[in-house]
Amino acid sequence: MHSVAYRSARLCYRAGRTVAKHTGFAGWFSDWTSPLHITRTLLRDALRQRTHYARGWLLDVGCGEKPYRELFPQVERHIGVDSLGSTPDVYGDGMYLPFRDCSFETVLCNQVLEHVPEPWKLMDEAARVLKPEGCLILTAPQTWDLHHVPFDYYRYTCFGLKFLAERSGLEVVEVVPTCGIWATVAQRVTDTITNTYLNGGQSFLVRKLIPAALAPVQIVGYRLDKWCGKRGDTLDYVLIARKRPTTADSAPVLTGHSA
Repeated sequence: MHSVAYRSARLCYRAGRTVAKHTGFAGWFSDWTSPLHITRTLLRDALRQRTHYARGWLLDVGCGEKPYRELFPQVERHIGVDSLGSTPDVYGDGMYLPFRDCSFETVLCNQVLEHVPEPWKLMDEAARVLKPEGCLILTAPQTWDLHHVPFDYYRYTCFGLKFLAERSGLEVVEVVPTCGIWATVAQRVTDTITNTYLNGGQSFLVRKLIPAALAPVQIVGYRLDKWCGKRGDTLDYVLIARKRPTTADSAPVLTGHSA
């Protein structure tokens, strides 16, 4: 009986996949089966709405593989700095950036601050390497599970990010949530079930059906969030902060070693 049910379910899955492929539904629905689709979509949308703050030379702190590079085609240079697990332009530590003062018009820092044991040092460094009137574009999580353990130290509220920026002498332009409670709940439910039941060793059917079953959870949560507005807890915040005008200025100069 179990074998018959399994084969029947697998045939239904294949039939549904075939129909979806020929109706154009497959690509759209497939995106929603990714357990990180909500947070990645919201982060990208939030950054896309704020690309006008970026100009000149841009320093991408904790760049990884520069996943948001295409959002900033207007900058003159996009220089990535990171310390491990990637191929940056420059190897360095966000708490001790290997650049001179007032070297960049823009500093970009995405989902890095929670992994920095002394985040005020990274904020100080961002302020230091920014030119006067240059902008920091930073994202950080408020609600997320443990990741990159054991290098996962903090979660941030809008008030915490504002405090850190102002402590470093930056003028806060805006601190905005990427979503509200509905998208947050949908994303966390998806994460929890995925991390609990898709941790290796499952059958083909389970590996396919659980993401497909969770996709409607993400879709409904995302749509409810758009309808109800960004109320309550959020997944992430976007901080825009500007360095106040001074007479100091200089050309971007590297003091460390290129990759």
